[in-house]
Amino acid sequence: MLEPKKIVVTGAPSTGKTSLIQRLFHTDLTCFEEGSRSIIAAALKNGVENPFLDHPLAFSEALFAHRLNDYFAPKQTSIHLYDRGIHDVVAYLLHIGVEVPCGMLEDCHTFKYDTVFVLPPWEAIYTKDDERLESFEEAQKLHVTLQNTYATFGMNCIEIPKGGLAEREAFIIAHL
Repeated sequence: MLEPKKIVVTGAPSTGKTSLIQRLFHTDLTCFEEGSRSIIAAALKNGVENPFLDHPLAFSEALFAHRLNDYFAPKQTSIHLYDRGIHDVVAYLLHIGVEVPCGMLEDCHTFKYDTVFVLPPWEAIYTKDDERLESFEEAQKLHVTLQNTYATFGMNCIEIPKGGLAEREAFIIAHL
């Protein structure tokens, strides 16, 4: 049986990734939701104010394991679409200056995505919430780090133009 085509949608916080992926659930794709919100919500309930900054390695290792599990999920359709990938974890660690564990780096060299779509920062839609703690300026810096990280591991990013959800959805479908 052929492996599914692995597509990742990435970008800085509040660029519309999750809303866009929710629109794609109706297509013949298997969509994997972002795992960090549940990890952050659980940490907040346990009194950890900012789990990523307070415990960056523990948080990142849990998230990396979650995303790697999604990466290896059994084939359900010919295309698997991910709300962020394993390389995002590395990008976030690099962004805050934390040394990335060798195992993560090895996995990122070995396990890649066939296509990487990136949504650029867009101030008009940017919002903060309980799990999204970065400022817009920080999101702009993360955008650069994410693109550089995917490029470092040999993947090209296709930038999704700013626009309505239907336009962004059509852009992805046209590029599959």
